[in-house]
Amino acid sequence: MKKRMTLLLLVLLLALSVGLVQAAPQRIVSLAPSVTENLFALGVGDRVVGVTSWCDYPEEATTKTIIGDAMSLNLEVLLSLEPDLVVGDANLVAGYLETLAEFGIPVFVVAPTTLQEVQESLISIGEAVGAEIEGWALATAMENRLNGLLARINRTETVRVFVEIWNEPLMSAGPGSFIDELIVLAGGENIAGDADNPWPVFSEEVVIDRDPEVVILTGFNLEEVLGRSAWQSTTALKQGAVYEVDPNLYSRTTPRLLDALEEMIGILDAVAQ
Repeated sequence: MKKRMTLLLLVLLLALSVGLVQAAPQRIVSLAPSVTENLFALGVGDRVVGVTSWCDYPEEATTKTIIGDAMSLNLEVLLSLEPDLVVGDANLVAGYLETLAEFGIPVFVVAPTTLQEVQESLISIGEAVGAEIEGWALATAMENRLNGLLARINRTETVRVFVEIWNEPLMSAGPGSFIDELIVLAGGENIAGDADNPWPVFSEEVVIDRDPEVVILTGFNLEEVLGRSAWQSTTALKQGAVYEVDPNLYSRTTPRLLDALEEMIGILDAVAQ
């Protein structure tokens, strides 16, 4: 708790530095794929001069100068771009925030952990880059779409879901992750929902004992999972309810999280029929 409070305080202090830049910064560097995607959605992609190597959406983002990845920045390249604003996700680049501030570069960071906070971050980033109207419009559109998706759900029983993030070691998505929130919103029961952290290492024996009706994979290892002899007794494998999904949709803090929710609802609807 203390660590998170310290991070939130740092986020607040750095956010205040945006007041030092012009209302509409012209040279923006993004430090995270989600931030890049949101900047383009806000209509300021033409002002983005630097991105990370992980920034692959939209396609135009791949034409920008790469300043490292989301965990290891090349400060020399970043500084050479002469940004008047750097935007990042505090959950990914916390170790660099003080360094960037020391160089006198205005920095703005967000740290959304829920869909509601994603909407709020769209508004705050919009304000930071001079696209206030666009930020509010994106947040409103996201809220309207969310309400529409939830209104479509008419299942009366929850569906047991296991999401496999990685296979060796076996990892899942627990409380505090976007995936857990999406499962619950879609009318599912996350069998890892009682874990003690958002990305727990999970027991294969517990998976089998809790008998998921759906298994969702983010590691593109469908054939390997289908071949697990110990898992053949689970309802998901018996019914062929094992699905590979695009992990970026389920993890990036952008409006496309609702694409993931729509997909999740469709998967659970199909299983519940």
